[in-house]
Amino acid sequence: MTKRVLLLISDTGGGHRSAADAIVAGLSEVDTGPHGERFTFETRIEDVASHCSFPLSQLGPAYSAALRFAPPVYGALFHATNGRRRFRNVIRLLEPLYRERLRDLFQTYRPDVIVSVHPLLNHAALRARADAKMLQIPVITVVTDLGRVHEGWLVPDVDAVVVPAREVYQRAREKGIPANRIYQLGHPVHPKFEDVSDTKAQCRIALGLPADKTIALLMAGGEGGGKLLPTTLALAKSKLPLHMVVVTGRNAALRTKLDELAHTLPTPMTVLGYCDNIPELMRAADLLVTKAGPGAIAEASLAEVPVVVYDFIPGQEYGNLKYVENNGIGVVALTGSDVVRRVRSIVGNVERMQTMRDCQAEVAPRGSSRRIAELIANIAFGELSDAAPPKPPIRVRPTAVAL
Repeated sequence: MTKRVLLLISDTGGGHRSAADAIVAGLSEVDTGPHGERFTFETRIEDVASHCSFPLSQLGPAYSAALRFAPPVYGALFHATNGRRRFRNVIRLLEPLYRERLRDLFQTYRPDVIVSVHPLLNHAALRARADAKMLQIPVITVVTDLGRVHEGWLVPDVDAVVVPAREVYQRAREKGIPANRIYQLGHPVHPKFEDVSDTKAQCRIALGLPADKTIALLMAGGEGGGKLLPTTLALAKSKLPLHMVVVTGRNAALRTKLDELAHTLPTPMTVLGYCDNIPELMRAADLLVTKAGPGAIAEASLAEVPVVVYDFIPGQEYGNLKYVENNGIGVVALTGSDVVRRVRSIVGNVERMQTMRDCQAEVAPRGSSRRIAELIANIAFGELSDAAPPKPPIRVRPTAVAL
């Protein structure tokens, strides 16, 4: 037996695709239904913009350009649409650009479950499902932002809403989503972050990093832009007792520049480009200095690496700053000098770092993507009702982490 899961994303930044990939990885481990049925999941991740007419077809490039050249404008747009009536008006305006093509996608693929991993796609999925005359197919929202998330994430008409934190749970209840449709399962972090078996010391040896230094891992998402360069230089000139590992992502120009500057700076530095061993790097690190991407924050919490947040996307990631501060898992420092000051205060205080790690252990449920996969499997087999959400009876392969 095969169950099809269609995951809807938009490649606006890398976080939505990463979340979808994490869910797919969790689904790959589920092979037994609630009554002992043997089955497999067939999954398909679709960038919905590729099914839209202009200008929505250019949503990804437009998003990148807005963040690069006009972040305040993007922030103003975020707030301008963050209201139920206002957002519905936006949806009505955009519907003609996607309705027919998204309907055709549903009718062609015939999914058993539809999963939205983007705030713009929840209303779109419901509309296209109705147009395709597939009202029996459940729609699940997996929220990937933290804090007081955008209106678009929280649609009472979907069949289930997966939230990453209590702040989002409370926001969902405020927006009228019934408690029996909300599942607080954590941010969909890829299972590979939990499956690292080496110790911190072993990871450092494998990565060629010093065993006796405080390792500060610096990142800025897959594109490696924003304030990563000035933040790196500020820390590198601080003469703090650090070894810095800077991940520049796809920003080849930044990697070249830092390679050229590294030998002139007083703080030793390892410069990396785009890499797929972030789980091992986080296990090796003592501190993560990052922009406020929810994925990085969730991954760091799972690895129990305190965070220093130095940048954020206006509007969209502001709630993530509050999440970090309110939960005690790190600090916010939005200028180079403040980053240096806050890092100095943290690395010199072993007790404070341990307190942050303890807070991370409390807010980061292990097995998040596997739990989400179990929920999707239950829904695919029609195991949910209007009663309180049941504990997922789906079993995963023995290699998975026990939940």
